[in-house]
Amino acid sequence: MPETTKTYANIEILQGADYEMTLTLDAITTGKSYLMTIRKDFTGSTDFGGSASGDGTAGNAYRTEIYETDQTSYGQLTAADSGTTYTVVINLYATWTATLDDDFEGKWEMMEEDTTTDPDSFSRIAQGDIYVNNTATRYASLVARSD
Repeated sequence: MPETTKTYANIEILQGADYEMTLTLDAITTGKSYLMTIRKDFTGSTDFGGSASGDGTAGNAYRTEIYETDQTSYGQLTAADSGTTYTVVINLYATWTATLDDDFEGKWEMMEEDTTTDPDSFSRIAQGDIYVNNTATRYASLVARSD
């Protein structure tokens, strides 16, 4: 479970940039798996730039799902335990954030699955709003600049 003060967080992404956020949890991550879902609205039925999973049907709504397995086109979740500190790091990659609509506003949530129980136990451990801030600077201009 997350710290009670960390269960809700807004995410603001600079379009076309990598994003990272660390969630500190109250309990060990061993024996658990994590899933982050990003959608445009409450129903998840609205297409958006960056919606990589789903076709918009009720059973397969538009969304992007981030797992612990590295998805080079989207991002990755990394769970780690170090002493008495338990974290899940959210990484969203620039290749994915660049595809989000300029005016994107949506919701995100992270689920935790406890694979040590029978049947598996699922909990929503974090949630919030997600926004995209588009940029006025062309990254190619920065790379091409000579000092």
